[in-house]
Amino acid sequence: MRKLPIAIILPHAGWQIPSELEGRVALSPEQIFNEADAYTDLIYAFQDRVQHWLCFPYARAILDVNRLAGLAINRPGDGIVKWQTSYGDPVYYPGHYPDEGLEQQLIEQYWRPWHEQLESIAADPEVKLVIDAHSMAATGPGQYDDPGKLRPRLALCNYGDLDGGPHPDGTRLTAPKEIMEQFAAAFHPHIAQLTPLVPTGPVIALNTPFRGGADIALHGGYEQPWIMVEISRALYVGEQSGRAPIIPPDESRIAQLREAVWQALSELL
Repeated sequence: MRKLPIAIILPHAGWQIPSELEGRVALSPEQIFNEADAYTDLIYAFQDRVQHWLCFPYARAILDVNRLAGLAINRPGDGIVKWQTSYGDPVYYPGHYPDEGLEQQLIEQYWRPWHEQLESIAADPEVKLVIDAHSMAATGPGQYDDPGKLRPRLALCNYGDLDGGPHPDGTRLTAPKEIMEQFAAAFHPHIAQLTPLVPTGPVIALNTPFRGGADIALHGGYEQPWIMVEISRALYVGEQSGRAPIIPPDESRIAQLREAVWQALSELL
């Protein structure tokens, strides 16, 4: 099979705890699961069909490579090294929060190598498109900007406005508006035919509830378009909360989603 000239990166699919933080983390397996982009590594299991496939193995509830450095840029406790979950639960036991030195060590050990790999992907002339692959809770968690609101089945993000064009704040687009429109048109029929487990918002939305993250902000739109794709977990997990039970992978629904994504990407390219 000829490989598509794209790269797929999965910054939030992992569940592991970094060894430097063992014994410090207060989160249960259920809390880690509900923060993760659960099973996106299965939905995007195209390792042999694309030019690059990269998955960060550590839990984004603890360490988030899709965040920029600097407290002023991120929500409180929601930076590279997490202090609280998206539902407001503390990540660490009292007295076990990492100090500034350990935070910097974690950034150098995990965040920086991830972004060095993304730099290499961006510089690869064989790569014509990069998919920053995510999933999202069916409704906004309490600490996010859309608490309790229904989210679309699929969100496409390029740091633009709701039409994929330039945002009034002047942020650089990571993919042109025309490609965002083509993306939405390619995905819509495939996502629309899927039956969600719980209610959702529209089938497709651009730059809502998110506009992007660190991956596309730092590397996208220079050599090739980078698009952050968010699939609602309403399509394969259902409703979640901070401490909801771990839902085993629904192989049938995941297979349907995998086929829908592959068909859309193939048609687009």
